[in-house]
Amino acid sequence: MSDRMVAVLRRQFEPSLEMLQQLVDAGPDALWLDAKQKYWKHIFHTATSMKFWFRLQKEEEFIIPDFGRDITEALDEDCTDYPTKEEMKTYIQEIAGIARTFLDQLTDDNVMEPCVLFAEITNMDVVLMQIRHVQHHVGYCNSILNSNSLKAVEWV
Repeated sequence: MSDRMVAVLRRQFEPSLEMLQQLVDAGPDALWLDAKQKYWKHIFHTATSMKFWFRLQKEEEFIIPDFGRDITEALDEDCTDYPTKEEMKTYIQEIAGIARTFLDQLTDDNVMEPCVLFAEITNMDVVLMQIRHVQHHVGYCNSILNSNSLKAVEWV
């Protein structure tokens, strides 16, 4: 049996993830370090959301990395430090693996079943919510880039 619905979800998720990854390189160092604009924090927040939602077991420990420094993904909290671009790229690659593992276990038969975290949310909801969330923050970061006369990440 062909898992056509899952194939569509994957087809839409992968470009969103690619755009998130491209944001790391798109922002120059001065923007990356600008605590007021929170450019890197939107990327980190988005990746961390995927880490939370794409868990395969409810009991799976959820730890937000701080890279050994005063760093949080919470957009309404200040930090005294930041992850490097290389750390962020590595983190996004880790999260991409988690996301793909989640997608790999989906079939058209189980995609409408409740996710492991909340019974009222289906596996399909989880994927669609993350696509929407990633795209929201990609757009937000693109707006930051544009407002600083920088080239936005291309739509893929």
